[in-house]
Amino acid sequence: MVERSLDHKIPILTHEGVPCSEVRPLYFYKAMGEEVVNARIISFGKCNLSCPYCKRDGAFRNTDGSIVGSEEFELAEILARIDNAIRDNQVIRLSGGDPVMFQEESIVIADYIRSKKGRLSIATNGSDPKFCGEMAKYVECAAIDLKDIPSRYGLRTNQTAGIGEELFYRSIRSQEILSNDGVLVDTRTPVFGSTTIDDLRLMSSNLLKIWNSNMFWTLRVYSPVDGCDWQSPKPDSVISMARQLKLESPQLKIGMRAKWEPSGFMIL
Repeated sequence: MVERSLDHKIPILTHEGVPCSEVRPLYFYKAMGEEVVNARIISFGKCNLSCPYCKRDGAFRNTDGSIVGSEEFELAEILARIDNAIRDNQVIRLSGGDPVMFQEESIVIADYIRSKKGRLSIATNGSDPKFCGEMAKYVECAAIDLKDIPSRYGLRTNQTAGIGEELFYRSIRSQEILSNDGVLVDTRTPVFGSTTIDDLRLMSSNLLKIWNSNMFWTLRVYSPVDGCDWQSPKPDSVISMARQLKLESPQLKIGMRAKWEPSGFMIL
């Protein structure tokens, strides 16, 4: 049973006004030889980064640092919704914002899910390898961001260049820790109109240093976000680059996502 408790409210991003109601299939499971499973998303309403292209408005904050649009909920209500997800045979995914901002809460939730014999996943920017190591014993899969090459990581995360480069290598370390502990890891890289094959090769060279059978690399076609003037790539060009990477490094498990429907996910 859960040994710790929390008596404060937690900011949560809602889906159509309802917390913890968003459900998304984990399509990358198919590439890992597993049955595709639905994940119930718990999106924490704070993040330690401020990416201009965030699809959940993470670049826009309230005065308390929470993401605009988030609402505060009691832990008991979140756990009740987790009970529903477990009953529906769904994996619970801690997302955001980012769970790295709610480490104590994440452990409490993880303990609760384990006590109920449920299944847990995390989606994080990978900025805290220690936290990823603490979560490894609870989770069966993790989605970890690898946002760009080191020299542009600060641009993508709205951080200074030096911190951005450090974030790149923290992400690599987080992936290494989780995948070596038996967690299925989906490395998520947005591909922009300016992204080149050499950029992807640089990222690939770092991934190959830690690569193992528990890892998958998803190239995600960037879609325009209000307030961000970065350009989208042509999906065919992303497919071509992914195929070239696979040709050069056959051990890579690599795919592409252009949209959330099954037809928008490709395994190469």
